[in-house]
Amino acid sequence: MVIDDEPVAAPGGPPSERLELLASKRRQTLLEVLSDSAEDVHTLESLATAIAQTEQGTELGARPPRRVCLFLHHVHLPKLDDADIVDYDPQHKLVEYTGDGRIERLLASTGR
Repeated sequence: MVIDDEPVAAPGGPPSERLELLASKRRQTLLEVLSDSAEDVHTLESLATAIAQTEQGTELGARPPRRVCLFLHHVHLPKLDDADIVDYDPQHKLVEYTGDGRIERLLASTGR
């Protein structure tokens, strides 16, 4: 799309950037959790728990693994926020999935 003769970046960026977003299995799992959820806003802890349960295939205790929280907070959520796939509030540790149909189609094509 072009506005005032300036191209406007699509959410998720060009195809190579969208593919890079899906390069990490943990980010794929995060996007699946977000896109499958009926909730609009998630806590960092609830996402970390869902991801850890998916990766480990078992129910976890009340606290999500710290390592998963750290990677989400410092790596995956900022990357998705920069690509306009999520709105991440690092201060309050809240995530709102804004979605991207192209990312969801690419994710579905991975067969996960």
